[in-house]
Amino acid sequence: MTDNQTKANNYLCSIREVEKQIKSREDELEALRYKASGAGAIRYDKDKVQTSPDDYLSLAVMDIVEIEKQIKEDQESIERKKGEAYRITRSLPEPNHRAFIEWYYLNGISMIDTANRMNMSERNTYYLRDESLEAFGEKI
Repeated sequence: MTDNQTKANNYLCSIREVEKQIKSREDELEALRYKASGAGAIRYDKDKVQTSPDDYLSLAVMDIVEIEKQIKEDQESIERKKGEAYRITRSLPEPNHRAFIEWYYLNGISMIDTANRMNMSERNTYYLRDESLEAFGEKI
């Protein structure tokens, strides 16, 4: 990969990584809410805990608030970054480059599905990826 391709790939993949991180935090948040609701059972066969249920609930609520804050910050960050990526993508002169970047990187569609949408072989789509990344990397 050229420097432009690497720079573009890192930029676009960082968006997908933050999206995965948000999903993971949302799953963690759901589990914490479930436990805090009292639906989870207390295990009495373990060592005794010196906190009361109220203390546990307070800690769980604090964790929930913190995770919600992190999710909101990540969502705001990803919206800014995605907005900038869409702006750069729209400025690419080649329609196939724009379509590839949008479908594969910004919408998370698999390489095979992107190839099918573009009526290309998967192999040719990898060539298109390299060209698209080069063009995108020149714009960042």
